Amino acid sequence: MLRTTLFLETWLHRISGLAGLLAGVALVAMVMLVFGNVVARYAFGFGAVWAQELEWYLLAFSAMLGIAYAMRNDDHVRVDIISHRFNRTGTLWLNFLTALLVALPCAALIIYFGYPFAESSFVRGERSPNSSGLPWRFIPKALVVVGFVFVAIEALAQTLTNGRKLVYHYHALWLQRSQAAALKGA
Repeated sequence: MLRTTLFLETWLHRISGLAGLLAGVALVAMVMLVFGNVVARYAFGFGAVWAQELEWYLLAFSAMLGIAYAMRNDDHVRVDIISHRFNRTGTLWLNFLTALLVALPCAALIIYFGYPFAESSFVRGERSPNSSGLPWRFIPKALVVVGFVFVAIEALAQTLTNGRKLVYHYHALWLQRSQAAALKGA
């Protein structure tokens, strides 16, 4: 059971690591595109609407995939008013319950309600209102769904990791108490 859990945790963390890598590549591409757009506009006097919209698409890609990577590395925004008061076990319980009861249900709701939003955009063939804009308006909308699939994967990985650590903690505590009782009885 432990080996299976560790294997699953490893693969889930690798998937969110892949999301981070893709988000980083999209961020670098976006910075280069913004730089190119600024140079084209102010040095040569021309710009392209499609290039500016592509910046928006890359930003959406980077932000939505970066959320899971931030969760993986514990770099996400959270309020530590409660957690700093806990010991290690209390922090494990807080992280376990937060991933299980907050992150997973929120990700599931956003996926559930976001999918029809992106699907209707795809079916209607929604495109940019600008004549020279990008034709695929469903892509940034679908990235919301994809991003929260990665969040759900990372939340599941954190639930497994913290659950495994809690089981190990209580098993070790039980062993210590059993050994102490055996020595006391001897």
